[in-house]
Formats: sequence, C-alpha cells, structure tokens
Amino acid sequence: MALNHYKPSKIDIETFYKTHMAKLPEEFLKWNYYSRRRLIKMLINGWKGDPTRLFVEFTRHNPVLCTAALTDEGLVEVNGKVVGLGYVAKENKITDLIKVFEEHIKMSDEKFEEVKDDKEELEKLYEEHSIRGAKLLLQYIYLEEGEAEKVIDFEKLATVELAKRLPWSSKHTWKLVQRNKRACLVFYQPPAVSYEIRGTITIHINDTYHKFVTLVHDTYHYTPPYAREDRPVYILHVEEVYNNSPTRRGFGTRLV
Repeated sequence: MALNHYKPSKIDIETFYKTHMAKLPEEFLKWNYYSRRRLIKMLINGWKGDPTRLFVEFTRHNPVLCTAALTDEGLVEVNGKVVGLGYVAKENKITDLIKVFEEHIKMSDEKFEEVKDDKEELEKLYEEHSIRGAKLLLQYIYLEEGEAEKVIDFEKLATVELAKRLPWSSKHTWKLVQRNKRACLVFYQPPAVSYEIRGTITIHINDTYHKFVTLVHDTYHYTPPYAREDRPVYILHVEEVYNNSPTRRGFGTRLV
C-alpha cells in the first residue's frame, strides 16, 4: 500500500522502515562520502588546483531531488530541484553533536552582532566561520573509514528546505511532499558518473533531527539568526540505490 494513500500509525511506519530501508553501498560512499572528506581537507588547506575542478567536486554535494504527486484531475505533477545534501548521525550521537555545533554557531552569532553593519568585517566573519566549521565537519561528521559507521547513519540522507521561507519561491517541492513522500535523488558528475537513490521522505520541524541537520548546514554556511526561521528538513530514508553511469557497471544497475 502506497504511503501517500493512507495515514499509517507509528507502528506501520516503524515496520515499513525496518523492512524497506537499505544502507548506502560502499561503492557510493567511496565516491560521495569519503571523497567529500578529502574535499573538505583541501578546502581547509586552501584549494590550489584548477578552479573548474572544484566545481566538479561539488557535484557530490548537489544532487537533484525529484518529487511527484497526483493532481485532483488525476495528472502526475513532477518536479526536480538541485539541493545541498548532507549526512545524518546515529540517534545515540546526535545530542552530543548538537552541543558542539551550537557552540560554534553561538561564537559566530556574537561576532555577527558586532560587525553586521560593516560589509568588510562581515565577509571576514563568513570566511572564518566556514573554515572553523569545515574543521568541525571533518572532526565529527566526515570521518575516516572504520570510524564513520560508528557515528553516521548510512540509511539516511538529509537536506534543508531553504526556499519555503522566501515569498517569491514556487514551493513546488514543499507542496508535492505534502501529498507524496516517495522521492529520489539523482547525482551526476561529468563526464560519466551518475547515481540514483530512491526512498521515502520524512519531514522534520522543531525536532531533534531538524535541529541537527540545520546546525550541520549552518556550521559551514553561516546563516544569520533572522534567516533561520521556517526551514523544514527532509530526510530521505534509503530504499534502493542504482548506478546510472553510462559504463559497463552502470545503466541502471541496482546496487542495493
């Protein structure tokens, strides 16, 4: 039974996740998670390579989130938007990590109040915040092989809904996920790497996951206090992963 056609009880949701969720495969994690760790290291040390290569590296962070739902007329409404994607810590680790990132944000908030009317000093704040934040992400989120699985829940991927609070936004994704929680992420890295991850979205507002994911986002991308309202979090619970690269191992090969 499709999730969007009925309102499941708590036990229905728990049963669904236990029987359908899957762990991201090592092939994908090596390309995405561990490569992002190497990228963060290079950013901390100052990127010295070809700047165009940096743009290619960031495609690991920016998949297209694809959503769809039926209209009242029975037509299928579809949408795709590029999002910034992050990882989620295991439940027994989240509380401690929230404290770490809150302290980091607090430091920048205090500085922001001092320099918010000084454009030059504000730019310095953003840069200092990002470097300090990148070091924290490297220490607590993007870990070495052997350590990562102790902390990170590789059955989940997360993104922050940044457009909903903007009055001019179409809010296509937000409207669609109210009607259908099924979605997929499509990654493409030129010239020939592509992965598709299918799953079910849960929406988080003012809960522990919401606090964690928005803090991780703001740890690198400083967001002033006035711009932090009305930012729901989507967590995609992984169910299927495909290699869609135009290679012998790709063309829709299911990995999990």
